[in-house]
Amino acid sequence: MTSKIILDCESFESALSSLAQIFQTSSEQLHALLSVKEIGAHYERQVQNELSFKDYLCAVVEHYLGSPQPIDEVCWFHTSRATSSTTYVEGVLPLTAALPRLEATLVDLVDDHELRERLRQAMHAGGIADSHYVNKTQNSMHWGPYAILVREVAFHTERLGQHDYLGMPEIIEDICNGFHAITGVSLTEVFSAKLHPTIVKFSVPIDCEEHCINTALCYVYSKIHTGEPCGGSVYCFDGHGVAVPPDAILKVERIEIAPRHHDLGAPVATANSP
Repeated sequence: MTSKIILDCESFESALSSLAQIFQTSSEQLHALLSVKEIGAHYERQVQNELSFKDYLCAVVEHYLGSPQPIDEVCWFHTSRATSSTTYVEGVLPLTAALPRLEATLVDLVDDHELRERLRQAMHAGGIADSHYVNKTQNSMHWGPYAILVREVAFHTERLGQHDYLGMPEIIEDICNGFHAITGVSLTEVFSAKLHPTIVKFSVPIDCEEHCINTALCYVYSKIHTGEPCGGSVYCFDGHGVAVPPDAILKVERIEIAPRHHDLGAPVATANSP
């Protein structure tokens, strides 16, 4: 019985190894091919007006190594902030399912009794005066759950034009902004101190195989040539309102991030079983 083919971009090494398996070659041969500087130079001279670099790079690899093997599963990385006791025993939930517990958790994190009650009342009375909060909670296109294909992207969000979910999830920012609008009180520092940056790694059957392979190739290529992920390394999972089941979760990491300036901090992760 053949083993599953799984695309796993947890690290440069795992991405390279996964892609080598997908293209039925060795990591060394794939690394050598993607190290050729002429690939990028030729694209800029002759191809960039006709084809995206992702598609071009994949075409180059297929030209030399053949078509990729079908992928069985893809690993994804859900980035957020959570309490130290959060276990994801129910899986990774879409916003509508997660929101009641999230709001109750945020209320419990506020030590000041008066502020805690004001936040509770605002939550229950629909008094979060923030248009982004209203849009996210009422429009199903924002319910997710979401995840990224390349884990390292989570540590280069500013440069790549992505939201920093390890810094603070958007929905919590919206709650803080809405509460501040009606009370003049900011709870951002309270939640930042008590919610820990967290990455949940999960694996699900393949969807959008071509985009996943192209993105992984761009990630490996950019790491070889620049030492960091490029914009082509960004590709996201959208659960479209359906939870990621608990048996799909591979691990939960609590991330310790040193103070960062322009994404220069060094993350340290500790893994826990789901």
